[in-house]
Parts: sequence; C-alpha cells; structure tokens
Amino acid sequence: MNHPSPPVGVIGLGRSGIAAVRFLAARGTPVIAWDANPATLAPLAELPGVTPLRGAAPPVESLSTCATLLLSPGVPRALPEMQTLIAAGIPVINDVEWLHAHVRAQRPQARFLAITGSNGKSTVTTLIGLMLQQQGIATAVGGNLGMPALSLWEEAMDAYVLELSSFQLESIAAFRAEVAVHLNLTPDHLDRYPDLAAYGAAKSRIFANGKPGDRLVINADDPNLGADLARARAMGLDIIPFSVERMVPGGVYASEGWLIDGRGTAPVPLVELAAIRIRGIHNQANAAAATAAALAHGVAPEAIVAVLKSFPGLTHRMELVRTLDGVDYYNDSKGTNVGATLMSLQSFPSVAAGGGVILIAGGRDKKGDFAALAPVARRVVAEAILIGEAANDLARALAEGPTPHRAASMTDAVRLARKLARSGQAVLLSPACASFDMFKNFEDRGDQFREAVHELV
Repeated sequence: MNHPSPPVGVIGLGRSGIAAVRFLAARGTPVIAWDANPATLAPLAELPGVTPLRGAAPPVESLSTCATLLLSPGVPRALPEMQTLIAAGIPVINDVEWLHAHVRAQRPQARFLAITGSNGKSTVTTLIGLMLQQQGIATAVGGNLGMPALSLWEEAMDAYVLELSSFQLESIAAFRAEVAVHLNLTPDHLDRYPDLAAYGAAKSRIFANGKPGDRLVINADDPNLGADLARARAMGLDIIPFSVERMVPGGVYASEGWLIDGRGTAPVPLVELAAIRIRGIHNQANAAAATAAALAHGVAPEAIVAVLKSFPGLTHRMELVRTLDGVDYYNDSKGTNVGATLMSLQSFPSVAAGGGVILIAGGRDKKGDFAALAPVARRVVAEAILIGEAANDLARALAEGPTPHRAASMTDAVRLARKLARSGQAVLLSPACASFDMFKNFEDRGDQFREAVHELV
C-alpha cells in the first residue's frame, strides 16, 4: 500500500518562494505554502498538490506536518514560530540548499561558485558568470541576484554561480561551493542581527562545508575577514587572496596600473586597470575578486580580460544616467548600507580639487553607523539632500560637513540637486539606507531617480 509522502513547506512567497513552489509542484511533491500577504497566494491557485495558507505568522500546526521547510530569506529564523518548528526537529533549509542537493544527485559533475559580502556581490557574481560563459562553460547565474535558485536548474548546466546573502546562508545545511568568494564585511542588516559578529558569522557559512582543495577567494584588504582567513587555512582550503592595496603572493592584485595574477612563481600582468570598463577603486576590487574566482575555475585569462573590458556595470550600482550642463548624474540606489555609500563616495574627486558630489541619501535605517560617512563627506560632498525616515539621523551625523537639505520625494530631490550642482560636479543617489519607507524596493527607488533625471531641462 502506497502512503502519500509528507509535504514540503514553503514559508514566504517572494521570488524565491514562488519559484520553490513551482519547482516542487512540477515534480509531484505536495506543498504547504504560507505568506502573510494574501496577494502572493494567487499565482499558486493552478498548481496541483499545493495548499496555500495565509495569516499573520507561520502556522505552526500545519507546518509541523511537513518533512522539510524551505524558508525564504525575508522571513527571519528568529521568529518564535520558526524557533518552535526548529525545536521540533523539522529541517529548516532554503531553496539554495534544495538546488544544491538536486544538482548533486542529478548532475554531480556540475560545480558551484558562491559569492557573498556586504558590498559588491551582485557585480562580482555577474562578472564571474560572464567570464565562465565567455569560456564556453554552460553557466547559470542567480540566487540573491536575478533568478531565484530553483529557477536555475537545467540538466545540461555545468556551473552555478550564486550570489548568497547572509539571510540565505543562515539556512544552508550541506551546501558546498567548490569556489567560494568572501568580498568584505561592513556593518549591515543590524536591524536583524544583534551585532557585526553575528552578521559576520552568517556570512562565513559560505565556506563552512568546504573540503580540502576547495578554493576560497577572500579580500586581503579587509581586517574584518582575518578570522575567516585563519579558519579557512585550518580547514585545508586553497586560499586565493585579492587586494587593491598591495601585492599578495598567491593571489590577484592591483599594482602599478595593472591587474596582476600572482598565483604562480612569477607575477603575470592581465589587464591595465584603465582598460577595465567599470570605474572606481571598489570596482577594481570587484574585478580582482571575479578574476581570482574565474581563474580558480579554469577560465582562460583572455576570456576574463574580454569581460573586464566590456562589462558596463549593473543598473542601480554607480550607473551613469545622464550628463547635463557638465554635471554627471549617478544612480547608486543599490548602495543600501553605509559601507556601500562610502565606497561610492571615494570614487569622486574632492571639493577642494574642483570636484564635489551632490549626495542624495536617506531612507529606512538599517542601524548602520552614519557617523562613518562624515570624514569622507567633509572632503567629497558639496551638498547633501536627505530623504526618508533617516533624514534627521543623517543630518546629525553630517553636522560638521556639507549643509543638509531636505526633500519630500525623489523628484524634489533631483530638481534641488539640479539647482545646487555646478559644472564638474556629480549628483549621486547613494542612500546608505533601505528603500521601504518611500519605495517598493531599491530598484523602484533607482527607477524613480532615473526618470526624474531624464525629465530635467
């Protein structure tokens, strides 16, 4: 007598949750799907074997019948309901873990490259994917960026390049990447983590299941990653450091105007830094990290260089929208934390050198240290236009720097920036905050900025 298999629970029906439900339903797996928003349940109506549930909190009684729970990154594991289910012994994993298990079972020769970091991970993930594809490797790219993990599975795929957030890394179990990349660690998401150490512990799970011979690409310039570096060495991982500040033996680094492959007995110049299309010191670091990962996966230098010379950068990340009357307008809406905004500001010449930035910043505070912006702002920012819930906190942090202005909308902010900016300066939207107080997400915020800039006359 055949007994029906227990269902799999999917908790949270954002992009990754919906993709997980579709993946499971297509394979005949019964699913219990929950979200607090009833609108997210509508796409599930036509799927066989799916039981949609809604309510203010995950329904413990129904979900306790599940064999496994797939937790979406937007739903905290710390919720009391989730802690009850975890304590009951039900495995709580996510779509990345499920994809990994499926690929290992169905196509064991495929390899995983995983990227995390507080800043730059979307750019690095995209670069690595393009480099592998340039080499002719069948490669799927997604995760926290673009396509959800369980939308990526294809039988003929040879590599999966995944951007992984700290929220996703909390819910992996056996996931292992043959090439893991840890870009940097700066304060972020401190509205969800008690401190930087807890946030960093989630990030470092990217190589927790590594085996001797797996590769870890890690930022040698970031003092916050020193403990990770020591632990990875103790695990027997092959370390490939990257740096834009100094020569790092065995790694990839910037030196004397060139990106250098220093893994061999003699350093090999790969490409002039001036020829890399994406600009700024932070993008040199991104290029070095992506190059190190691609080289570790066997990509030829020629394929790597071709991508570095042609990749224009991501939308919403230091995206040049327009030049008007000698003023450049940059959309850096993806700068959702203080560290990202700091790196973007450091790409511009100082006010004293004839440059200067009209900075549009603010939004929903993620408990970042706005005071860390002050030293760079005093040097680089000519005027600051503040928006959203964090405007007053930002104003206090920048009290001894540029004069703060307020704007009630993105359109107002852009119009005010037009009045304040002079030729040779730049207008930069780099909020250092989340977007959800005024916008649907950072993309919506960047789109509204772009639209307002194009309306200027």
